[in-house]
Amino acid sequence: MKKIFVTVVLAAMAFAAGAQSLNISSAYEAQNRGYYKKAKDYIDQAVQHEQTKEDAQAWYYRTMIYTKIGMALNGHDKKVTQKDANKSLRPVAPDWYRTAYLSALNWKQFDTKGEYTNNITPFFNYIANAYLDQAYPAYNDEKNYAKAMGICDTAIQIFNLAGDKKSAQAAYYLAGLSAMNIKDNANVKKYFNTLVSQKTDKKSVYETLFNIYREEKDTVRAMKTATSFGKNFPQNYEADMLKAQGYLMTGNMEKVTECFMAAMNKVGDDNVKKSMLLCQVAAIYEITGKYEEAEAKYAESLQLEKNQYAANFSMGKMFYNRAVDKLDAANNVDPNDETGLYDKLNDEAKGLFRQSVQYFTSAVSYIDGRPAGEQAAQKGNLFNCLNALKTVYLRLEMNDEFTAVNTRLQQIQAN
Repeated sequence: MKKIFVTVVLAAMAFAAGAQSLNISSAYEAQNRGYYKKAKDYIDQAVQHEQTKEDAQAWYYRTMIYTKIGMALNGHDKKVTQKDANKSLRPVAPDWYRTAYLSALNWKQFDTKGEYTNNITPFFNYIANAYLDQAYPAYNDEKNYAKAMGICDTAIQIFNLAGDKKSAQAAYYLAGLSAMNIKDNANVKKYFNTLVSQKTDKKSVYETLFNIYREEKDTVRAMKTATSFGKNFPQNYEADMLKAQGYLMTGNMEKVTECFMAAMNKVGDDNVKKSMLLCQVAAIYEITGKYEEAEAKYAESLQLEKNQYAANFSMGKMFYNRAVDKLDAANNVDPNDETGLYDKLNDEAKGLFRQSVQYFTSAVSYIDGRPAGEQAAQKGNLFNCLNALKTVYLRLEMNDEFTAVNTRLQQIQAN
């Protein structure tokens, strides 16, 4: 009697295993014919059953089937119309990419011999991009930067499973931007340094890393970032200017000048780029308190391109900031001082404010002269100029000008 019982149990186990093998083969056949809902049902049973839950082939098929469901839902599968896919597949697999991703992880675990590697890898790119597609609305619409960064991490992991470093760069970049928005500098450095090592062509990556290291007073890493920019793109003049800022941190003005000359040689006869470059050099002089040199470079930029925003606003801002410094110094003068220092500093502040007016108004005129689309993009710059002019006119007791600018500011804020 005991022997008969054992035989029955073994027969039942064999039957169950055979049934699951049949589910795997049926799943493959159904997906091959475009019957993705049937294929999904077959393969879901197979991966849940004790006999086949560690079968690499089953997880490979599941990854493939769910990816094809996603392709059908996105109109990328000729075997199924998107209308039919939305009707039959979306209700049963709305988050197909998550299931496909988890299936891929299980395949990776059980396919120890790499039997299905060549066949499964093409699906990874599609799954990873589906995740990336979820990250963009989290970033742009929801402003949920932590969520966007988490989704990007998953996309990066899948791209790396496929060995597709190039496609992963978009995910690294968005993750880095997300980290910037929540002031998570550790993660910004993690994502963006990876991009630097992969020779990204995104200038903002190098500049962002450089600025972080500069704030941390890490001169070595700041210079390393600028140098990497130059090595990756030796003909890019902006890399020379980033190195100039690095040398500025060490006070090596000789090297700063050397970088500036290298950058000027690279832009050649392009007056637009030259004028922008001169603004950057002027800003470096301004930071170091060399105002005469800064003014000369801003003026040189305006000689090349009189009708521009950058040099006009920057020159106006420099005079404005110096005027504010003079006012602060005047306010710190001892009330009992009889040397006339307070009046002297106050007059100097007014003189600097007066000098700023022509440049701020020129910057405003430049923006007002742009096409409507560009004006919309420059709205923030316009607001900054008008707000500065409002303060200047108030300080100089130019009441009519103050009223006109204040009215315009109110209109901008109302809109």
